[in-house]
Amino acid sequence: MSDADPVDSWKNDLLNRKSVADYLSNHLRKRYANKPSENGFVLAINAEWGYGKTFLLNAWHEDLKYQGHPAVYFDAWKNDFTPEPLVAFISKIDEELEALFKNERAIKKKLSEAIGALSRFTTPALRLAGAIAMKRLLNISLEELESIAKGREPKEILSDEALQDDRDAFVNGLPDSFAEALKAHKEKEHSISAFRKKLTKLIEELDKSRKFQLPVFFFVDELDRCRPNYAIELLEGIKHLFGVPGIYFVVGLNSNQLAYSTQAIYGPQFDGSRYLKRFFDQEYLLPEPDPREYVRALFQNAAISEKSYVHGLHRNVYPGIDVEAIFIMFAKAFDAGLRDQIRTMQLIEAAIAGIVVNEIHCWFLFALAFIYEKNSQMFERLVSKHEGAVQVLVRLIEPRVFSIIDPDFNTGKSRTVDFIQVLSLYLANYRKTKGQLGGQGEIGFEFPSSLLNELRSNEMITSNEDAQSLYSIGHYPDLIRHAGGFIRTQ
Repeated sequence: MSDADPVDSWKNDLLNRKSVADYLSNHLRKRYANKPSENGFVLAINAEWGYGKTFLLNAWHEDLKYQGHPAVYFDAWKNDFTPEPLVAFISKIDEELEALFKNERAIKKKLSEAIGALSRFTTPALRLAGAIAMKRLLNISLEELESIAKGREPKEILSDEALQDDRDAFVNGLPDSFAEALKAHKEKEHSISAFRKKLTKLIEELDKSRKFQLPVFFFVDELDRCRPNYAIELLEGIKHLFGVPGIYFVVGLNSNQLAYSTQAIYGPQFDGSRYLKRFFDQEYLLPEPDPREYVRALFQNAAISEKSYVHGLHRNVYPGIDVEAIFIMFAKAFDAGLRDQIRTMQLIEAAIAGIVVNEIHCWFLFALAFIYEKNSQMFERLVSKHEGAVQVLVRLIEPRVFSIIDPDFNTGKSRTVDFIQVLSLYLANYRKTKGQLGGQGEIGFEFPSSLLNELRSNEMITSNEDAQSLYSIGHYPDLIRHAGGFIRTQ
């Protein structure tokens, strides 16, 4: 059992992922109770980027350790630089479990024996242009390869009407050291068999322990961000090495992304989704976060100094309105998915770093950021006024017209303010000086024209009518352009 407080693991759980972990923990424990003799189990946690998958796996891993389950977390992407994914993974297992079992002599001994059984687990000197490439080009059995090594004609073995030229060339060009590679391959198989037997002994020792409970959990994260061959070799190793009772894997990935990347290895017609399913016994689709919680997490994690946000809405009509609510309005209007929202927040974060004054006109800054993220060319046409603002905005937002209900001071009745109205007002006035904006009595007090009062009183700090102050919203488009330089290459 870990000494860490489980509360600490979840203290930054802004997307309510603990409820997911609790549900899945209960599900997997019941599965093990009902099927203790099944040869391992692999659960895929499938989620888009930005769903809180990594936070979930990290915190869940710590939580399970506190509850008495031996658990290991492995970030595959951080180890992507190594040529041997399984060596890196086994090293992580050894490191974490040895620390966990430090006071348990019998258990620690079984762990050492299991790791020691893999001492001869090395890649054959000859990789045949890579094991994965061999499968794609040859698709032949080990017995056939052994026959080739003994000198039989390749055509005799691969007599197939559909035999391709690249297979002919590949087989005929096999080097003399192939027999040595086959020997190394058999030694590797022997190591795998010995490892699984020793791993089973470790599980049996843990089953007798009062301190630990089964199953053992191995978490593998960020698989879809790895090199395709690295990810596939790791998945194949998981299936072949760890298929023993009492070992449960939880693999975090974006299955669509990983399936797409496998085509770089197997070709554009390869069905990556179907291929990946063979590695997983079950798949769990991580639910989309609550929009408000997600945006709150974006703002909390962003490197933004304390600012006051000007939004101009009446709090008696919109009592809960704040900067997060304005961001959500834009996300809905521009039909921005979670990943789009992350990238837009990166733009906003970088742009705000260049704003010296305390007041931020969030309607205008957010609009520019969402427009730039959605279509940077449209952004340039908009701010350069090569095309009318309304025409551009309608093309970006329609048919998702978003309206705000606001009181009319003259009639006392409610009126509808179109989202585009607010943006058009800013676009028509963001380059104006104080004098060009008009005097105090010339600007209305109703939203959205009331925003011009905020511009006049707070933003324009220079009395020079001929110069555009860098502190004004007239600087926002340039700030967004500069911010775009950080993210457009990602």
